[in-house]
Amino acid sequence: MLKLDKRSIKWYKICNNAFQMTNFSSEPQENKQFKKEEFKKASFSGCSFTGCVFVNCHFLECNFSNASFHECVFKNCNLNLVRLDGCRLHDVVFEESKIVGAEFYKTHRTFFSVCFKKCLLMACNFSELKMKRTSFQGCKLRECFFNGTHLVEANFGQTDLEGTIFHHCDLSKADFREAKNFSINPQSNLLKKAHFSAAEALSLLSFYDIIIE
Repeated sequence: MLKLDKRSIKWYKICNNAFQMTNFSSEPQENKQFKKEEFKKASFSGCSFTGCVFVNCHFLECNFSNASFHECVFKNCNLNLVRLDGCRLHDVVFEESKIVGAEFYKTHRTFFSVCFKKCLLMACNFSELKMKRTSFQGCKLRECFFNGTHLVEANFGQTDLEGTIFHHCDLSKADFREAKNFSINPQSNLLKKAHFSAAEALSLLSFYDIIIE
């Protein structure tokens, strides 16, 4: 019988787990909790999750194409370079998670509804999405892109928007109170009845050729 030393057994387990995670089960997952799972480059394509909670999970370069997440929560998760083509996100909450390079505009538009709480979002694209009342409360949005996005009554309260671009967006009644580092051109975005803190609101005037003394 072939005997393996401890090092060989360790590598066998790692390789075996990596093989098992190549494709997630296609059976519908309901009301399940996943903790500290490593889903590196795993495929969730076509999978369905309802009422599931993901805690401290890593989804590096995972494929969520045509997957469905309904009333799910991602807490303290790492979602870097996740593929979202045709993915259904309905009543999904991302909390204290890191999301990098997510092309949300490629998700399925029907019933698209998400919420972000104290998340770090970097280089994410939300173009042309309908995101009425979407909350980004307390998040850091770094170099994200909103083009033609419907953000009526969206909540950007206490949000850091460094490098984030808003272009041809409807920001009517959106809440930017205590937000910082935002650059929003009033001439290319609709800001009717949007809320701003007095100090930060002065940044809106930077797009006009005026001198404030």
